Amino acid sequence: MRHEAMVASGGALAGLLFCFCADLPMRIAFIAISAALFISGLLLLTGKLRKAVSTAFLFMLIFGIYGTVWHYVRVDRLTALSGETVTVSGIVTDCDDSDYAEVTVSGNIGGVRGKVVVYLSGVSVSSGDRITFEATVSELSDSGIFNAESYYYPKGIFVRCSQTGEVIVDKATGIYALYGEIRDMREKLTTTFCSYVGLDEGQLLSSMLCGRSESLDDSVRISLNRSGIGHLLAVSGLHVSIVAALVAFLLRLLRAPRPVTFAVSEAIMALFVVFSGMRTSAVRAFVMMTIYLFSFIIRREFDAESALGVTIIAMLAVSPYSVIDGSFLLSISGVFGISVAAPAVSKAFGIRGKLPRTAMSAICAWFCILPVSVFIFDEISFVSVLTNVVLTPFCTTALVLSLIFAATGTPAALSFLIEIAGFIARWVIKICGFISDLGFTYVPVKFAAVPILVLSLAIAVALILIISKNVRLASFSALAAFCATLALMFVLGATDSGTTHLRILSDGDGYLVAVVQGGECVAVDSDGSYGSNLGYILSEEGITAVDAVAILSNGVANYPSYLSLSVSPDIILFDTTASTKSTAETELLKLTDGTTLTLGDAELLLSGDQTTVTIGDKTITVTESTIPEDGYYIYIANGVCVTNLYGEVMVATDGAEIELTK
Repeated sequence: MRHEAMVASGGALAGLLFCFCADLPMRIAFIAISAALFISGLLLLTGKLRKAVSTAFLFMLIFGIYGTVWHYVRVDRLTALSGETVTVSGIVTDCDDSDYAEVTVSGNIGGVRGKVVVYLSGVSVSSGDRITFEATVSELSDSGIFNAESYYYPKGIFVRCSQTGEVIVDKATGIYALYGEIRDMREKLTTTFCSYVGLDEGQLLSSMLCGRSESLDDSVRISLNRSGIGHLLAVSGLHVSIVAALVAFLLRLLRAPRPVTFAVSEAIMALFVVFSGMRTSAVRAFVMMTIYLFSFIIRREFDAESALGVTIIAMLAVSPYSVIDGSFLLSISGVFGISVAAPAVSKAFGIRGKLPRTAMSAICAWFCILPVSVFIFDEISFVSVLTNVVLTPFCTTALVLSLIFAATGTPAALSFLIEIAGFIARWVIKICGFISDLGFTYVPVKFAAVPILVLSLAIAVALILIISKNVRLASFSALAAFCATLALMFVLGATDSGTTHLRILSDGDGYLVAVVQGGECVAVDSDGSYGSNLGYILSEEGITAVDAVAILSNGVANYPSYLSLSVSPDIILFDTTASTKSTAETELLKLTDGTTLTLGDAELLLSGDQTTVTIGDKTITVTESTIPEDGYYIYIANGVCVTNLYGEVMVATDGAEIELTK
């Protein structure tokens, strides 16, 4: 059976996804059900269907057990140390260069192997250094709209530490020194690129080449996502394939034997994966390219579908929590669309020619990525197919030029390469900014019903394909499912356009109040530290205009974060006169006690350190003490329903029927 590897990988994905979402009793029940379904498939089915079903449920069972054991061995043993002061000793795998650095350490944490995040103050460390220190262990905690588990678990980090003693640093030597040099090279290249082509262009080229998307300006990143080419910021198959192709081309010119070509390509690809930050998407591409190159050594035909299935199983076996890594899921979904779905659809519809097949690859990739995207991103692009066909070749050209310039040591004699790449990047940023400003080219995913609907329809399309084995029927079903999703999103958007949403975030030290109606927003920040959180809300709610932001205290120091938002506020109000000049499009005003902000039927009264929000005849007063920091709760305050999940507080005016619970 040709599709065994993909069927097995699907079972493995399902088993681990359930293990991540469920508690121990539910995991045990899931394992028992998987075992029963596996046995039933063997006894009741025949032929290829029996093989497919039994394979899927067998791997679901195996990885369900594996995920449960892994969670106990790694996660439970580390979280059991919470509150204890232990000795941490290991290798620095990642760090930043600030005086108060966030450092990731891989090694021994109180007698348990694992990774940990710690903030070190006044200590100079680099990637590859070995450090030892005393620290207090604590569980990962959510802050605002940040889900710590979803972010850190795929990285293999299950706890964080607070430094309590002296840090002993042994500088990196040998292979660890090489690792540190490769990682530090990313920062140097970013600086070099920016010096030649400008800040935004240099950061974009660095993001594509080095995986340093965190340094990219929010407005640029959002416009790329809204244009549908944000995947270029995640180092993936495109980048690794380019590196492998360049190496193979040079070795062919030198007439190197196949084993030599394989060994050299593997070594250089491995170095590039380390250089790019060990992204799971890059590791996925590395494993698949390894299988591809090895097929030439043993003179066997390369099967992309089988290679993808084997790659998924291998990566999940090494790092089970990759199953919730958005980069990993998007990567395998896109590869499945390009290498498996697109050839099948092209054959079924008789599509020939390079350009039509390229367009079909982009369409299939987009359809396969969509069910994952609605769970990961706040917005979905409707022009992704077009922009990928038109803009991706230019971005690939810029990437190759940047790679050659970096690989040759960034000599001044070859600076024309990076300048050409910068010119391309500049126009890509302009075009994406124009597309983003159109508004109708993307839609926010802010309704809980949308991801559930998309996932249900995706499963339905998959079942239609499995049962009917008719690619044409499945293709038309996928198109119908997309149209249904699109219609639902527009209906929900139209019915919600007149509704006022009140979003309140708190981490115990301050709060952010954001009132949203239609595409507009006003916000109050207690101390100016919630700029990035407001950025998330703007993206989630599809905001196109921020009328005003009021910062109650310490606004002068922190207000610049609001100027870098994808939608800059028209007005920023402070409790003191700002000592820094504003941008031309943002007006800075003096904030006085009793200032009122209005948006539609909502009114925000600012008095001292509190904000009183009135929506119609419903009122809620927000201070640091009125919003609990942790826990999940639902309660009613003056007819206003307030819910808190993962530290995020949401308030709706239509939830009066919900009972008070804590």
